[in-house]
Amino acid sequence: MSKAKTSEQVSSTTAPQTKPLLVAIDDGYAQTKLYGEGPDGKMITLKMRSSVRPGRHGLTALSGRGDVGSYTTEEGEKFTASEEIEAENTQFDTFHVSTMNRVLVTHALISAGYGGLDVDLVTGLPVDDYFIDSEKNNARIEAKRANLGKGVSSTNPTERPVASLKSITVNCQAVAAFVDYITGDDLEERADPTGKFAVVDIGGRTTDVAVIVNGESLDNSMSGTANIGVLDVYSAVNRAIGNRFDFHDRLPTNTIDAAVRTGKINLWGDDHDVTDLVKGVVLEQEGKIAREVERRLGSAASLNKVLFVGGGSALFKTIAEHFRNGHMAEDPEFSNARGMFKYARLFA
Repeated sequence: MSKAKTSEQVSSTTAPQTKPLLVAIDDGYAQTKLYGEGPDGKMITLKMRSSVRPGRHGLTALSGRGDVGSYTTEEGEKFTASEEIEAENTQFDTFHVSTMNRVLVTHALISAGYGGLDVDLVTGLPVDDYFIDSEKNNARIEAKRANLGKGVSSTNPTERPVASLKSITVNCQAVAAFVDYITGDDLEERADPTGKFAVVDIGGRTTDVAVIVNGESLDNSMSGTANIGVLDVYSAVNRAIGNRFDFHDRLPTNTIDAAVRTGKINLWGDDHDVTDLVKGVVLEQEGKIAREVERRLGSAASLNKVLFVGGGSALFKTIAEHFRNGHMAEDPEFSNARGMFKYARLFA
């Protein structure tokens, strides 16, 4: 996949648009993933922490070109979106229809090089938000569309213009991941959808389970959402490190994220190895999630496959081994975004 271009590069190297570019965004509680077509026909991918907080937070470009990642919503709220700040907690029920979410989507589009361009946006909702009483939750779907359709302006519009959203579509995240599994990049079927498949989407705040029958229907009795995910790992790692080094600070999320990824952390100017702490926490949380999935699926003997997707699946590398028919998706962090893009292409 090609690396995301900056908005300056895109605007200076591409001809005027003839049609909107299709872009899918998986706007999770912990990470925001983007998968879309670029002006040059190549695919663009972007992964960033869902790091945003209200107000201006003093991030100024050294070039003197203005604030970095500063935005104002149509309602007049001011936000800063950047991995360099300590974010506000995104773990609240209305996150997917919030101004905070809207700013993160805007920031992702600019960061991936879509500033100033026309975009057809595809995004998603967790299972329990997308469906209610065996039917689509049209009120929540429309609320998300309406929220994303409202304005967000950059405080530095010359250098960081926002994308123009020409259409907004909302899909079910876990169902999109199933589309990604059975459909290749050429949009041809690459796996037989016949039978019963469970998609386990481990995200930042939630773990979604969607049981799909013959690629056409959802088994509601086995599907649903549990409030456990990657951010629980971060909180537990923070506590474990604090206990070992005798402090009670809430460490910056990017510090904890680095510790989880590398097993190392810098405290008071010195590097420390916390590999054992991280492994212990990851195994504990992996077990909790596996048991939550088992409560819904049992042994999964009646299922063709239990497919693990999402950022949590990338972290819990052995979680698929808890089930005899468990399967880790290829590049699981992008399964939702890639699936939403494929779905939009298939049914355009």
